[in-house]
Amino acid sequence: MPRQDRIRQARGATPAPRQDASSSWEEKRSRFTGPSPSAATPRRRRFTPGAILALVGVLLVVTVVGVTILGNTGAKTASAAPIQQVAATTAATDNGKVSISTEEVATKKLVAWNYKKDNVAVPLVAYVTPSGATKVAVRMCEPCNSTSFHTEGNQLVCNACGSRWELESSKGISGGCQGYPPELLPSSIVDGEITVDEQEIASWKPRV
Repeated sequence: MPRQDRIRQARGATPAPRQDASSSWEEKRSRFTGPSPSAATPRRRRFTPGAILALVGVLLVVTVVGVTILGNTGAKTASAAPIQQVAATTAATDNGKVSISTEEVATKKLVAWNYKKDNVAVPLVAYVTPSGATKVAVRMCEPCNSTSFHTEGNQLVCNACGSRWELESSKGISGGCQGYPPELLPSSIVDGEITVDEQEIASWKPRV
């Protein structure tokens, strides 16, 4: 027994616990060298410039594809069964008014006829918009000189060039003639008929 422990025992004190030599050596070593590599905080992984560029490229491709899909969806909001224009049976010209039955337009959706008087001939069309309004327009896609149309969903489509317009607003959607939708004519509904002043039709001139 070490001398210090014998003295402590003689005085009635509890001998101090002996410190293991290996643990004491580890404490002294850590004071000078720091914690062992296994105890160190793990380093954060850093992305290389190449990895960042690749990630940006993938995001750009996804964005472009998404915009293209949305654009095509908006450009062709079409129904499964396009509605072709049909000949009107109730159109008439009387007392300076050109008229057609609103019931016929509501039933057939896209009704076509020709105004003819003296040396004037103007193709006309009447249709119902998505909001339920009945409109009359000059039935002509002026740049390509077509007078044949059909509807697909909420769009009016030229049968010759394929240009598209919104039925509700006549705003161009696509196609080479989209800046020239069938020109709307001022109209009113009286006693179940949509009417247009004859002078509005007789004085119409192509825009191009």
